[in-house]
Amino acid sequence: MSPEQTDPFETALTALLAPLAKAMVARGVTIGPATEALKRALLQAALEETPGKTTDSRVSLKTGIHRKDVKRLRTDENGGSLKKSVNASALAISYWATAPEFQSSEGTPRDLPRHGSEKEPGFDELVRLTRADMAPGTVLEALIEQGVVTEVDDGFYRLLTHALLPAAGSAEQVAAYQATLSTHLTAATHNLIAPEGTSLNFDRILRYSHLSDESVETLNRLTQEKAQMLLEEVNALAREMQMNDAEQTANGRFAFGAYVLPKKPSSDEAAA
Repeated sequence: MSPEQTDPFETALTALLAPLAKAMVARGVTIGPATEALKRALLQAALEETPGKTTDSRVSLKTGIHRKDVKRLRTDENGGSLKKSVNASALAISYWATAPEFQSSEGTPRDLPRHGSEKEPGFDELVRLTRADMAPGTVLEALIEQGVVTEVDDGFYRLLTHALLPAAGSAEQVAAYQATLSTHLTAATHNLIAPEGTSLNFDRILRYSHLSDESVETLNRLTQEKAQMLLEEVNALAREMQMNDAEQTANGRFAFGAYVLPKKPSSDEAAA
C-alpha cells in the first residue's frame, strides 16, 4: 500500500464504531472517557502482541499513546467483578435448566433448597458444579435481583426463565453487552489479522433486503426459534463435556452465539 493510499481498515472504523457511538450518546459517555477506554484497549493489544517485557517507550511508539499515559495505565488496575457476576449467573441458569440432577420427573428445572442433602441437590451445589469464581449466596442474590429466580414455599428457589435477560439499561445488561460483543469481535478480529494458513473462526451472516413486513417477521420468528434450539443443544453437550473433563487439567474455552437483526423500514423509507 502506497503512502497516498488509506488503509481500508481506517475507513471501516467509522462504521464499526457507529453502533458504539450511538450507545455512548444514549448513555451520556463523552469523548473523554471514550478516549481513556481506547487508550486502555490499545495498551492491552500492544502488550499482548509483544511477548516478554515491553518498555513504555516501545508501547508508546506502537500505539501513539504518550509515555506518561502508558506508565499510568500499566499501573492502574481496572477490575471486572460485574462481568464475573454475569458469567456466574449465566452458568448457574445453564446448569439448572439442563443438568439431569436438577430436573424434575417432568423434565423441567426442579425447585431447589439453598443447601442440598443426600436426597436432593441444592443451589449451593449447583453453583459449585459450574466452577464459577463466586460465592453461591452472591450468585443467588444476583439472580433474584434480576428476576430470574424467586423464592417459593419452605425456603426453596424456583428458576423462572432459561435465559439471563438483565433489565434494560442495568449494569448487568452492560456487562452482558460487553461480554457478547467483545467475544464476537475477538473471533472476527482473529480472522482479519491471522497469518495465511492459520485456522479461521466460523463467522457467517445472511443479509436480505426488499422484504415485506410479514416476511421480516416470519424470518425473525424462525431464526429465533432455530437459534434457541441450537443454543440449548450445544449448551447441554458442553455442560456434559465440562463435567467429564473436570478430572483433568482442562483450560480450553469455547464460545458460540447467535443474533438476529430484523429491520422494518421507517415511515419515511416506506413512503419513498
